[in-house]
Amino acid sequence: MPVAHRTVIIDDTRLFFREAGDPAAPAVLLLHGFPTSSHMFRTLIPELAGLYHVVAPDLPGFGFSDAPPREAFAYTFDHLAQVIQRFTEVSGLDRYALYVFDYGAPVGLRLAVAHPERVTALISQNGNAYLEGLSDGWNPIQRYWQEPTLDNRAALCAFLQAEATRWQYTHGVAEPERIAPESFTLDQLFMGRPGQEEIQLDLFGDYRTNVELYPRFQEYLRTYRPPTLAVWGENDPFFLPAGAEAFRRDVPDAEVHFIESGHFPLETNVAEVAHSIRQFLARVHAPVRSQPLITHAPVAAQGSLDQVRQLFGFVPKLAVAMADEPSALTAYLGLLEALGSSALCPLEQQLVMVAASAANEAPYNIAVPATMATMLGGDAKLVNAAADGRPVADARLEALRRFAEALTVGRGQVPTPVIERFRTAGYSQAALIAVTLGVAAMTFATGVAHLTRPDIDAAFLPASAVAATA
Repeated sequence: MPVAHRTVIIDDTRLFFREAGDPAAPAVLLLHGFPTSSHMFRTLIPELAGLYHVVAPDLPGFGFSDAPPREAFAYTFDHLAQVIQRFTEVSGLDRYALYVFDYGAPVGLRLAVAHPERVTALISQNGNAYLEGLSDGWNPIQRYWQEPTLDNRAALCAFLQAEATRWQYTHGVAEPERIAPESFTLDQLFMGRPGQEEIQLDLFGDYRTNVELYPRFQEYLRTYRPPTLAVWGENDPFFLPAGAEAFRRDVPDAEVHFIESGHFPLETNVAEVAHSIRQFLARVHAPVRSQPLITHAPVAAQGSLDQVRQLFGFVPKLAVAMADEPSALTAYLGLLEALGSSALCPLEQQLVMVAASAANEAPYNIAVPATMATMLGGDAKLVNAAADGRPVADARLEALRRFAEALTVGRGQVPTPVIERFRTAGYSQAALIAVTLGVAAMTFATGVAHLTRPDIDAAFLPASAVAATA
């Protein structure tokens, strides 16, 4: 989905924000932390925007937002939260899932405490709310809280140096070369603006108020039990894994996922993080309870049918057909889940399934991924061409489509030139295997569809019009 870059004036302060997705879709508010900005979400936003309205502001003093002088703007977390709350009101975000990271956690949790009715879910990515989540890396800052001397304040300047900024990105990362250098370079550029050193030192000092509010944040979690996902870089030098596990103390059914990364897992593991978030939000927003059981399906299949219902908001007819053999439905969902966390992006995953289904001449199985590909922002002409089994205009995606088609038609045997074209387009060995996984899922689904002949569900009919001409 295209990302818009906008600004809005809040109490005489210009806030920059990134926005993508349908404004009528469920909203997700992304709040960044230190030392970064909404730039940290540049790869996550497209992963979510096909299904959600995603909004990511830069906090005052960070990124492309204004950084008013300290004499004119109080750099406290209370004030930052007030500005962001006004931002949500001006932007029409009356209900939203709240994604918090680092400084975004105390800002966002202040919003949740003030207006719990507005928060549909909480996603904490290394956003701490528990004492056990604070590492020894906080010792110099805590020393300044206890003794706010000029010497203790000056000692914190080490956190603002370029080498410290880069270290925050690379510490705990197995392959630091995968981190785009513009990330920490841009952060440092913004921190080099006049007045920034004192602004950041003020916020270091005021972080004490966040720790003092931890009991209040925890009371909110216990009282309102928002659906909670903690997706955490487990090698974070500042916020320990214990901080993620602690959410379960106040929200017993909180989901906790650890990522083999550091403070900024979006830099190296965005696909894994996005997959966890999409699955979580699908469960949060799906109208599961309003849908009746498929009473004629075996009892053993009801759990899998509920899972399908959570994904789509209803149970597609092909899933009902598969439920006659519960293990088959379970296996199919397992294939789709594995594909969802593969090296292919969501749009590429759907296009693989479109291509395989077109090669199998399976109208039902063309309709479903074609609809999903369009929802994910795929160009309608491109999706239609793939559904017709024709070449698509995008050279990289055409190499993907052709490889999936050849793999399907060749029953696993693919001509060498097709494989070479796929690799030349920039796809990895992992992507090659992922395409095989998608083709396998659609080959199985095609067999079931041909045997059971389900009518195409109304939700997928726009794509079926394309399939009918194939």
